Amino acid sequence: MGGFESAVALKCGRWTAVVVPHFGMNMVSLRCDGQAVLREAGEMPVLEETPFLYGIPLLFPANRTAGGQFSFEGKTYHLPVNEMAFQNHLHGLMYNAPFAVTDVSEHEVAAVYENRGERYPFLFRMCITDTLTEDGMMRTLTLTNTGDCVMPYTMAFHTAFAEPDVFSAEIGSRHERSATFVPTGNTAEMTETEMCYRTGICPKGIAISGYYNAAGTGALLDDTVFEMSLNFDQRVLFNGGGNQGFLCIEPQAGMVNGLNMPDGHKVLLPGEKETYTISIRKAGLK
Repeated sequence: MGGFESAVALKCGRWTAVVVPHFGMNMVSLRCDGQAVLREAGEMPVLEETPFLYGIPLLFPANRTAGGQFSFEGKTYHLPVNEMAFQNHLHGLMYNAPFAVTDVSEHEVAAVYENRGERYPFLFRMCITDTLTEDGMMRTLTLTNTGDCVMPYTMAFHTAFAEPDVFSAEIGSRHERSATFVPTGNTAEMTETEMCYRTGICPKGIAISGYYNAAGTGALLDDTVFEMSLNFDQRVLFNGGGNQGFLCIEPQAGMVNGLNMPDGHKVLLPGEKETYTISIRKAGLK
């Protein structure tokens, strides 16, 4: 499928998509009337070299975990330190997980990954379904704790859109960050530019990078509407310094470094499940 082996192509009306199940169920292409909505890598080597800045990468746990470790219910867990400059674990280990396709049609693909401790030190099942309709795209992720103990987690989609001329996002307060890019626990004052993120601003030439509380479920990129379920309580915005051809609006469940914060992460009891959704459509189409 283009430059992606074992990819699944979807089509419905004006919409087309390409999903790569064996690489984290990344939706590497989404187009409406042939126009790219997401930033496209074009071929597998490009995606493998920069896996977080194309399509819809899956982060689990999300963003950074300080020191590559966290403690939960009296036990310390370790994640690989892969941001050496700041000694953080960065972006989790599910972005390239080999999901197994369970169902596929012209307009929908469903896949599952069973984690037995190899990518995160707890047992879980993650099911992702991508659906195209006449209106646009919807992704549904259901996470189930398949172990016999409580599981803490954070999760995000590092959604990389093709850079728009104007965008707005429903963000709340900004989290102050330390020199190692983890939250300090304090709230930082919003800059004038950040205030404009809420009402609409051209991102080109502006360095965008920040962690925010969610203040709604939507974002708008030109005429593209991006909606997230309410249980995504955080937002991360990032554009690589500006003029890189992309803008990431990241719905996140739990805070950056949330595994090291008492109230910064989510939990699932044994056998419990939680479902998250994101959708993309064009303004005026419902």
